[in-house]
Amino acid sequence: MPYPATSSRPSRRAVIGALGALTVGATAACSAPGPASGGTPAQGAAPTSVSTTLGSAPVTLKLYDGQGLKGVDDALIAAFSKKYPNVTITPTYDPDNVTTQNQPRQLASATPPDLVRVISVTAGTKNGLLTNLDAYATAYGWDKMPPSQLAQFRAKDGVAGSGSLYAKASGFTMTGLYYNKKLAQQVGMTTPPTSVEALTALMGKAKAAGLTGMVVANKEGGGVFPFQLLINSSMGPDKVSKWVFNAPGATIKTPEAVAAATQVVDWNKAGYFPPSVNALDATAADALFASNKGLFFPWGNWDAANLDKTMPGQVGFFPMPPVAAGGQVAAMSDAATAFGIPSKSRNKDAAAAFLNFLSSDEARQIAIDNGFMPSGLAEQAPPKIKEGSVLADVTKAFTDVSAANGQVPFVQNATAGISNRAWTPESQLLLGGSSTPETFVANVQAKYEEELKR
Repeated sequence: MPYPATSSRPSRRAVIGALGALTVGATAACSAPGPASGGTPAQGAAPTSVSTTLGSAPVTLKLYDGQGLKGVDDALIAAFSKKYPNVTITPTYDPDNVTTQNQPRQLASATPPDLVRVISVTAGTKNGLLTNLDAYATAYGWDKMPPSQLAQFRAKDGVAGSGSLYAKASGFTMTGLYYNKKLAQQVGMTTPPTSVEALTALMGKAKAAGLTGMVVANKEGGGVFPFQLLINSSMGPDKVSKWVFNAPGATIKTPEAVAAATQVVDWNKAGYFPPSVNALDATAADALFASNKGLFFPWGNWDAANLDKTMPGQVGFFPMPPVAAGGQVAAMSDAATAFGIPSKSRNKDAAAAFLNFLSSDEARQIAIDNGFMPSGLAEQAPPKIKEGSVLADVTKAFTDVSAANGQVPFVQNATAGISNRAWTPESQLLLGGSSTPETFVANVQAKYEEELKR
C-alpha cells in the first residue's frame, strides 16, 4: 500500500528530545457523604456506592507527581482548594527521572497518596492497587467526554485501552506539524494540506526553492515522529494504540507500516529532510526551523510557547494530514499527568472530586496557561488563548483530533526499552540507508516481542 507519489518526488514516558525533559456536574447514586464513603481499603478497588457531595468536614488529600509538573499541579491545587475550602491537598514531587522507580512504591504503600501519578494502568490493575473509577465516571458524567481522552486510562484483563477507567488526565500533549507562514506562502500553501500527497507536493516546492521541506532531527530518534504520524492514519488509532498497550497479537509488522517507512525514506532521499538528519538533535532542529529555512517541523505542543517568543506570529500548526483526503485524522497525544486513586485511599470521594475538577472550565484554562491541551467536552467554552498565537492553532488541532477520536499514545512508550533498543537505532539505520522499510518494521516488532517475552 504505497503512498501516492508526485512528480516532484524522485523515488515521555518517554517521548524523545524535549519530552524527555487536560466540570461536568452530575448527581450521584449517593451514600452518606464523607471522606471515606468511597470505600475502605478492605472493600477493594471497585466502589459501587459513591458520593459527589464533599460536605464541610475537613479533608486532607496527599498527591504524588513529578517535579516537572509542579507548576500546573500547584495551580490546579490552589484553584480546587478555593472551590472546596474544607479540602487541603498536600503534594509531594519527585525528580522526574526517579518517578518511574518511586511511583510503584507510592502506589503499593500501606498509606499511599490519595492522588497518584499513574505510569502504568495495567501494572496498577493487575495488583489491585488502583481504584476502579467506573462509578465516579457515571456519577460525574465523564463517559460523555470524547472516548480517546479516556481510552489510555482504561484496562481489562491486564490490557490497557478498553474496559474500566482507572485514571483521568490533568492535560494532554499534542503533536502535528508546525509550519513557517512566510515560507508556506512562498510555496503556494494557502490552507493546510488535506492528504499526504498534497503534503509531499509542498515539500517538493520547498526543496526547489532551496528550503528544507521537513525539519526532522534523528540523533535522539525524532525520525520516528513522521513515521508514527503516518501510521496513526493508515493503520488507524485503534491498532496503533493496541500495539502500544501490548494487546495480544498486536503487531507493527503490517503493510501500512512498511508503506509509512517507505514514505519516510522517500522523503529523505528526495532531500526534504536536513542532510545531516541522523546527527541533528532536538535543539538544533528547533534552531534550524527558527532560522526561516524549514517549511514543516513535526513536533508537539511543548514547543509552542518557545516558538511564539522566537517567531511571534510567524508559525502555524495543523494535525498531520491523513493518507487520503477525508481519512482518519490522528496524532500522538499522551497525558501530562494521569491521576489515579490508590485502592487503599480513605478519601476516595474527595480525590474523585479533584479528578472531576480537572475537566472544569477553570482547570482547562490552567492546562492551556501551562502549555497543555485541556480535557473535557467539545461543547465547553474554549479556554482563553492569545489570538494569532501558535498555541491557538495547537489547541484547535487537539480539538479536531479529539473529536475524531484520534488520540494515540507514543509508540516509544510500548515497552520500557523499546525506544532505546529499537526505535532510535532502527530509524537511524533506515534514514542512513543501511536498512529497508521491511527490515525496519520487522526488527522493531522482534524487539517488542522480545521485551514482552512473547
